[in-house]
Amino acid sequence: MKKRILAFVLSGFMVLSMAACGNQESGEPKEAEQSTEEEQSAKKADAGEKKDGYTIGCVIINDANTHCIAFADKFKEIVEAKGDTAIVLAANDDSETLLQCIDDLMAAGVDGIVMESPNATAPVEALREAAEKGVVISAADVLLDIEENEGVLVSQTVSDNYGAGVLCAEDFIKRLDGKEGTVCHMIYEENEAVTTRVQGFLDTIAEHDNITVLEGTQPTPVTQEAEMAVAESWAAKYDEISCVFGGGGPISIAFMRGLESAGVDCGPDGGCLIYGVDGSQDEYACIVDGDYTGTARQQPDELARIATEDVYTVLGGGEIDHDWLTYVDVIYVDASNVDEYYEK
Repeated sequence: MKKRILAFVLSGFMVLSMAACGNQESGEPKEAEQSTEEEQSAKKADAGEKKDGYTIGCVIINDANTHCIAFADKFKEIVEAKGDTAIVLAANDDSETLLQCIDDLMAAGVDGIVMESPNATAPVEALREAAEKGVVISAADVLLDIEENEGVLVSQTVSDNYGAGVLCAEDFIKRLDGKEGTVCHMIYEENEAVTTRVQGFLDTIAEHDNITVLEGTQPTPVTQEAEMAVAESWAAKYDEISCVFGGGGPISIAFMRGLESAGVDCGPDGGCLIYGVDGSQDEYACIVDGDYTGTARQQPDELARIATEDVYTVLGGGEIDHDWLTYVDVIYVDASNVDEYYEK
């Protein structure tokens, strides 16, 4: 909207300048030069340039999650390299906080938003209102409940979350080698990414009659303390749990801690197999320690890069040269390759 107003005002000045030239004698170079400069300024405005720089906001899921920290760091790196202002706020897995973050960004007058939401539906109406006010928005990491034809988001960029669940399930199946196995898993209905990962895991093991799903549970609230309590309840209910799939790094680590506090051995050498998705340094440390079996490594810096560059492309008047929905590959990491990623 600011750009349209600027272009309109400049056009008005140009008309007045031309009218003045028609009523005066020729040989007024200052007015002619001024008109030329105004035309150039108008062209720059039309091309999406902003003389005083852009302010770009970013909302991340949780500022204690190393995955989200890496996402935010890449976002800031790109924005600040352009000389623009980057604002990063954390929803911390809370829908009300998420909406407040969006309100705060709008109050700050942001030109664009990169959204990493903990919830697929909670921010939809707020983002729709922001888009109607001319804010350019790209979502990443969690697939929001918004369709391309709504015109709210310029793009969505997510990890191959279903594939992440498949990778972990395939490793579990291989380690069982035909023996009987049991599974407990996370339910997190509000989080599309975790739900999709769990579905990929469950669909893959469903083909194997030797595997039994004992229970899927949603902690309330979704905190590490509640997740540990869920794992402790599993340990009390079941004599043997072969595998736990948490769907996210911090979740899976909390489940592991809860099982261990209840006296359950965890790890690939005869213990309960713990699988997560993220590829955080915390997970790698647990793999090295021998308590944690494996994780599907996301690429948060790549998620942030694509989403942030998409916002800039549209702000600059360009067209995004890839699909509206982009999937970023994940990489399975366990003891065999953790040294490639672990920062000791």
